[in-house]
Amino acid sequence: MTESPWFSFVHCADLHLDSPFEGLHALEPDIAQVLRRATFQAFDNIIDLAVKEKAAFLIVAGDVYDSAHRSLSAQLRFRESLRRAAEAGVQCFVAHGNHDPLSGWEAELALPEGVHRFGGDRVEQFAVRQGDEILARVYGISYPTREIKDNLVPRFPRKVDGPFAIGVLHGNVGGDPNHDNYAPCSLSDLVSCPMDYWALGHIHNARILREEAPCVVYPGTPQGRNVRETGARGCFLVRVDAGGRPVPEFVPTDTVRWFVETLDISALDNLNDLLEELARLKEDIRTRAAGRGAVWRLSLTGRGRLHTLLRKLDLERDLTQPLREGEAGQTAFVWLESTFLRTRPPVDLARRRQMQDFIGDLLRAADHLRHDPDPPRVLQEVLSRRPEHRLLAVRLAQLASGDWLTLLEEAESLALDLLLEEEED
Repeated sequence: MTESPWFSFVHCADLHLDSPFEGLHALEPDIAQVLRRATFQAFDNIIDLAVKEKAAFLIVAGDVYDSAHRSLSAQLRFRESLRRAAEAGVQCFVAHGNHDPLSGWEAELALPEGVHRFGGDRVEQFAVRQGDEILARVYGISYPTREIKDNLVPRFPRKVDGPFAIGVLHGNVGGDPNHDNYAPCSLSDLVSCPMDYWALGHIHNARILREEAPCVVYPGTPQGRNVRETGARGCFLVRVDAGGRPVPEFVPTDTVRWFVETLDISALDNLNDLLEELARLKEDIRTRAAGRGAVWRLSLTGRGRLHTLLRKLDLERDLTQPLREGEAGQTAFVWLESTFLRTRPPVDLARRRQMQDFIGDLLRAADHLRHDPDPPRVLQEVLSRRPEHRLLAVRLAQLASGDWLTLLEEAESLALDLLLEEEED
């Protein structure tokens, strides 16, 4: 049986307040306004959670703001939210990260009593008290400047006596390639430092890297800001039992959720079937968003009869806009951000690849490339001999191995479409 909690705290990070959302120009004004407020509302939801759960304290582990030159309005909103927490008896501990280093512009606004901000010169320590009892000690450091390339873990105390100990660190544990390698360290570095809980920030997906001794947690962003930040976003409510064991519980705080959906057209016979499937998918997203607004991106895939018709449509006008109708003004809106056509013509590729004609030659060449030990190298060599290469070189250098294969698939499909059209003519 789980022991009764001794105390609890809330751990969040990467608020990115006032973050500009992508593609707002394509949205209805009402929906654009919801998105502009979403990061602030997500933090208000965090404060609501801390107050409702009577948390002893709140930790913000870096990247409060989206840029070093944070707007005055964002600073005022953040201060007022912290004030609401402090007035409810929730102490607050704030670190700054690479997006909002201490060197950035900041108005001279006094922090509310009960709010503590970590400096950037050294690891600082604050005690959390309940009457005469010290519940926990919170250790942390802010980024003095944007690019911190040093491992900051050795700056934390190597010996910690007394109550529950928390380390607050904004950094890249384990060298995640999807994020800048700021304040890099390893999980073993954290384990070797005598903390009971590491409150991390910087990685935008919620992850529990280690469950105990010490517990190591990334809460991720409390509000997804683009189509790369899909799924539930939130923070962790951490309950510490009488034995000093932390139990983190993920709590969603997002007000708008992002989705990336794929619909295979292979089994669809006509446009009416497609429209029915899209309507069903849209309502399924509404259910999964659970009362929140939703923004989704659609990819149509598969090889089937609808491919030729879809290529003739204006996807924005004929599919995307109709699926947006009636969504503006709804609290639980489901807004289709964009539609991508990645379908293929209904061709028996294996049979066509065996035919001794130009299309067969093309398909065999593509298949040969696909099964080469190093397709990206071969494709780069081919493209390097093209006069357009100088215009594309920088972008091509950024492609991952899988991206090259995707380009090969799309080029093969486009060439096949055009050649089949010529045959029909």
